[in-house]
Amino acid sequence: MNFFRLRVINTVLFFLLGALIGFILKDRLFPAKAKDYRRSYQPEYASSSGQLQTEPAYKPEDEDQPPRPQIEATVTPEEPEEEPAAGSDRPAPKPAASSKPQAEAVLEAEPAPKEEAAAPEVIKGDQDDFFAHPDEYAGKTLEVELQMITAKRSQRGWRLNFVYTAPDKSVDYLYADDDGGLLGDKPDLRIGYVYRVRFLCGAGRADSGNRLVSLAPTGQKAAWATGLSAVE
Repeated sequence: MNFFRLRVINTVLFFLLGALIGFILKDRLFPAKAKDYRRSYQPEYASSSGQLQTEPAYKPEDEDQPPRPQIEATVTPEEPEEEPAAGSDRPAPKPAASSKPQAEAVLEAEPAPKEEAAAPEVIKGDQDDFFAHPDEYAGKTLEVELQMITAKRSQRGWRLNFVYTAPDKSVDYLYADDDGGLLGDKPDLRIGYVYRVRFLCGAGRADSGNRLVSLAPTGQKAAWATGLSAVE
């Protein structure tokens, strides 16, 4: 009886020992694949349609498949605005700004400066030839040094009388009119004093048609000068 009981106990122990050895060898020879735990956080990405989608769930069979090509999102160019039809309430687009710089626009707006008239040519120190041939100087401006004789009031201003003594002792006279108010109301003019006279010979004559342009004293005077005022 004891022998039979020991035989049963040995059989059960041998079966348990074999099962334990089998489990140990199975884990070493055939290790189980580690379980893939997905992350609780799944990032969102934009699809080609512009909607946000979550990352698809992981599938073990996907490891054997080739990676899918990434699809890049394409940006559609903006279409030009169409002009509103006649009678539409839609406002018309504003015209583009001028491409000209502001500085050029200001220059175009300003009028061009007027060119100053060239000053007339002045013939200086040609007394002898003028009194010999005054008709050749018609319309010309001369500047000569003459001695003052008289200054008389006229309807237009002043009428001045000058005398010129040539090297051969000949005497010539010049009459010039101040009709522009150059001398003023009370000019300081002295008999026998030498003045630098600039005038316009309009008629080609020494006794008339000459307009006074400027008058300046030279500080010289004739030997017969009295120093009295030439204003009558």
